[in-house]
Amino acid sequence: MDFVINSQGSPVHGDLDELLKQFMIIDMDEKAVADLNLSNKAEHRHAYHEIIWVRQGSAVHVLDGESLDFPRHTLVCIPASRIHKLYPSPDCKTTGIKFKKEFLQLASHMIFSQHSAHTVIQMNEEQAAIIEGYIGLMHYEYNHPSSYSHEKLQHLVSVFIIFIEELRLFQSQSDPKNLTQTQSMWARFNAILEEKFKTEHRVSFYALRLNVSTRKLGEIVKYYTGKCVSEVIDERLIVEARRLILISDLSIKEIAFELGFGEHSYFTKVFKKLTGITPTEFKPTEIDSLVHQFFCLKAPLKEEDLVGTLN
Repeated sequence: MDFVINSQGSPVHGDLDELLKQFMIIDMDEKAVADLNLSNKAEHRHAYHEIIWVRQGSAVHVLDGESLDFPRHTLVCIPASRIHKLYPSPDCKTTGIKFKKEFLQLASHMIFSQHSAHTVIQMNEEQAAIIEGYIGLMHYEYNHPSSYSHEKLQHLVSVFIIFIEELRLFQSQSDPKNLTQTQSMWARFNAILEEKFKTEHRVSFYALRLNVSTRKLGEIVKYYTGKCVSEVIDERLIVEARRLILISDLSIKEIAFELGFGEHSYFTKVFKKLTGITPTEFKPTEIDSLVHQFFCLKAPLKEEDLVGTLN
């Protein structure tokens, strides 16, 4: 999806066209929520990262079939390509920040790792005020475009994400003193994992590619996730498995083969270990079924079926 107008509806020309193809920030008040809840937009898998700030009210977020309730002052980070939906309360007010991967100056961020489930941070009043400050600056640059807006917004978004990651580390009680030393290795691991997770399930493969010992890789992954490397690999596989169940016509056996499992029974074992249910028992919600219809083109979607969805 390309963004070609700013949030005030004013067309922008020249170099700024490129900015608006890569970045958008938009506020949603009660009226906008009501309008979107009555819309017929069914696409829920995007080619851009998204950050949602729940300023007022509450919302239920569904990500790859898993749902969570978000109260006021919750920040939600959604990596590109994830299947997701937000169901806001009638009094909900949110800000959505959307940007393509190439917009970021930094190569990788832990909050947009594809193996992660919900990246959710609950803010206190002081932290919420800081979030509002960043959002206010991004709004100003977005709504008052100049020849410097692209670069300024890139820096603002990058600093905003670093602040979010710092909060996440603080809330997980991780010590950020080794951040500079480990961030490059973490980013490289994520890139290799995203490229090879379907065919390479061995920890030793990733350690060899990174030219470190399995122990050192384990320490870095533990630092950022609190989990061992094999758990992170398995989580990335099961995230993809849930997506395929939701949006493809593949059988469970075919999905197991697609994800590099030699034995269907072992795939089922791993899936149940991480989700508590078997792949066969994994039942999409009613709205997930509608998304499945949309992607697989099995049946036309009716507008009345989509009441209550939010793109």
